[in-house]
Amino acid sequence: MIQTDLYSFSYKKGSVVPFCKRCGSEKYHRDGKAENGNQIRECDCCGFRFVWCSDLPHRRYFSNVISFAVDLYTTLGVSLRTLARKLLGFFNIKISHEGIRQWVLAGRQELFVDDSVDNCQTWHVDETYIKIKGEGHWLWIVYCSETRQVLAWHISKGRFFTDAKCVLQKARQIAGGKPQKIITDGLYQYDAGIKKSIRWNWRVQKKCHIKDSGIGKNAVLERVNREVKRRIKWFSTFQCLEGAQAFFALFFHYFNKRTALARNTG
Repeated sequence: MIQTDLYSFSYKKGSVVPFCKRCGSEKYHRDGKAENGNQIRECDCCGFRFVWCSDLPHRRYFSNVISFAVDLYTTLGVSLRTLARKLLGFFNIKISHEGIRQWVLAGRQELFVDDSVDNCQTWHVDETYIKIKGEGHWLWIVYCSETRQVLAWHISKGRFFTDAKCVLQKARQIAGGKPQKIITDGLYQYDAGIKKSIRWNWRVQKKCHIKDSGIGKNAVLERVNREVKRRIKWFSTFQCLEGAQAFFALFFHYFNKRTALARNTG
């Protein structure tokens, strides 16, 4: 049984009791200890013996708690310290802001699956300005208008040909093929980047590579850029490149997850 009640994850002696991992019952009794010293409990309803521990290795809390905290941090304008206070106040989960930061850094590897998508025919490519340690960097984004998801992203110090090539190669690998159309702004590095990564001949590239401004055909990607700006304005600058990469990996994962859910339900 997968537990989804956050109150059951805040178990402490004398507070909320844990659920049985098989039937979900709250009635149990102690039944010895494991070799590592953890208390073993036996369910009074189904007889299942279990140890109250996280479903993730070397973690104190369950993946649902970690996913909940990381989701709030990456999608809402809330700081790590504020989030730690909210978890303590509402769910009796005592975790420091540094612990949540480590959840964010490790969340991509521990909690989530591949973000591959299909049927990506129209790509929108643009770059937006961010700061890391107070210095300017560029966040490159490749967005698909059919699936309404971010295919690939890349962080660079400047806007060079190699950066445009890198993000387009990532998008081609995730999409599993070439697009029918690529829409960019007037940045001249896109021409060489598309030629090297997509490998269209010059006639096809002239026809399928459309250059337009952010208020025109590339407006859908500008809305994604505004969403990025809205989220990161709360801390203005990242402290390191690793932190920025971990944050955007989770940010775009949740962004794609929300758009996929809205598309399926709508």
